[in-house]
Amino acid sequence: MDTAERLSFLLRDMARDAAAVLRRGYRTGVVAECKSAIDLVTPWDRASEDVLRTAAERHLPGVTLMAEESAGATIPDGAVLWADPLDGTTNFVHGLPFFAVSLGLADGASLVAAAVVAPELGLEWRGARGAGAFRNGSRCRASATTELGSSLLATGFPYDNPTNPRNNFAEFAALTKRSRGVRRCGSAALDLCFVADGTFDGYWERFLKPWDVAAGALLVAEAGGRVSDFTGSPGDFRSGWLVASNGTLHDDLLGALRDAAPVLG
Repeated sequence: MDTAERLSFLLRDMARDAAAVLRRGYRTGVVAECKSAIDLVTPWDRASEDVLRTAAERHLPGVTLMAEESAGATIPDGAVLWADPLDGTTNFVHGLPFFAVSLGLADGASLVAAAVVAPELGLEWRGARGAGAFRNGSRCRASATTELGSSLLATGFPYDNPTNPRNNFAEFAALTKRSRGVRRCGSAALDLCFVADGTFDGYWERFLKPWDVAAGALLVAEAGGRVSDFTGSPGDFRSGWLVASNGTLHDDLLGALRDAAPVLG
């Protein structure tokens, strides 16, 4: 077992411990604060992050933790643990089980290891560069779907969608017509995991944060899928503009997105 794979097991264990904290708060009448009208944070986000910070300080010396509720605006150099202690906070607040702890370890733009734990779904994923992706211990692979019309897709929307001209509404409508359906889980980490394990055939979203996608982007790649920006370039997961697929459908998905909103890219 190489270093990256050992790190993936460490991240999985860290995510499990943080997820155990979230389970204690789930469906207990959580009171949320509003970072914006629809962008929420709870005491359980912070409690989960505290668990991750303690573990990172102990097990990952020299690695900078960039976590959603405390990260600064500047992206640091070197090794970074991109941590979302509760991806899907709105779901969590409303009692919907689509939420997860997501951890992606990267050296700059190069992803090394990942783990995502969704406690109320009973699902966990982990992966390492060159070592594959796994769901609940079994190797997972992207789907074999070859036609966009036979695909099940996923997406999400920016928090400022009432005023943002790039709110993804046109793309959502267009791809709903050209596929079997477009799902919106409310968790970018889970959307990407479901692409990695073949549940979804493709996913796209803009205005994401690195902690939203670091883990999932690695899992998709290690499962045989493809991750790019909206031009088809491999890009950088830290840019926040991401399209992921089983690989076979990728160019068709990119083309359909361009057709739906050609000015936006």
